[in-house]
Amino acid sequence: MTKRIIGKILFMKYLQLVRWPNLLIIFASMLLVRFMLIAPQLQKTDTELATPLLTFIILVLGVLLIAAGGFVINDLFDSDVDSINKADKQLIGKKIRHDNAYKLYWLLTIGGVLAGIYIGFAVQSWRISLIFLMMTGLMWFYSKRYKRMILVGNIVVSFASAMVLVIVWLVEFFALQTDPYSFSQASVVFPQITGLVMAYTLFALLTSMIRELAKDVEDITGDQRFGCRTFPVVYGISTSKNTLIGLLAILIVMIIFWQHILYSLGYHSSFMFFYISDFLAILVIARIVTANTKKHYKQTSSILKMLIISGLLSIFFL
Repeated sequence: MTKRIIGKILFMKYLQLVRWPNLLIIFASMLLVRFMLIAPQLQKTDTELATPLLTFIILVLGVLLIAAGGFVINDLFDSDVDSINKADKQLIGKKIRHDNAYKLYWLLTIGGVLAGIYIGFAVQSWRISLIFLMMTGLMWFYSKRYKRMILVGNIVVSFASAMVLVIVWLVEFFALQTDPYSFSQASVVFPQITGLVMAYTLFALLTSMIRELAKDVEDITGDQRFGCRTFPVVYGISTSKNTLIGLLAILIVMIIFWQHILYSLGYHSSFMFFYISDFLAILVIARIVTANTKKHYKQTSSILKMLIISGLLSIFFL
């Protein structure tokens, strides 16, 4: 009985280590892009999804494994900084041994790369496999070096977040190419699909960039002590707050413009749902303006995650 309880506790710690809520968001995002964005557009041309369900499941699994591995290696390289920034939540070194975390990282990463290689063969495109290898390398160098450099780490994480949406369309595109008739028939709606995917990709890119910058402000104490040259450390909190407000203003303008397009295309439900994103973006600005403690910036990060989720959920109403 005692061993079972200990096993459950360890399992929960490992779930925390791989950021299971973030993995759940990735999982839901990929499902929404495939079934609620790409599939309905293809159906307009009487074309079915070319990527078999099993292949798509392996794609999702591969992305989740690489993302989970990225979270693990990030915490491994950040154990010194986290001892200050997240002393109450630090897992590696306190509740999970470093060597066990390394083993988990390699297990997850190798599994993700193998899944990417399989996907490449399945859709007859080595480019897909290369993307998986590239993202694995980016996660390693982000954790090792990039996150301690001005804006470089923020851009890398934002790019990785955006790729979660793009990879679904890329795999479907290359899968369609294996059948010339289906590819020709579906090509009519390629501009619409690409436009929709790119719109949500840009939304994911910018919101992730804003959230990463807000988290850097939250973690400024530990980053300063260990020589991390993040944007808030180099330019200060005041400049960082103004930058965040400016990026959020750009985001709000983009959302309003996207709402206009959705309304003109007849996607009225999705248009209305984006008002939640508008409200949350304004709420983030209000929180940043009045923020002066670590707790305030943590709240900002939480609201931004809600903003990201609200934008992605609007796909459901397309």
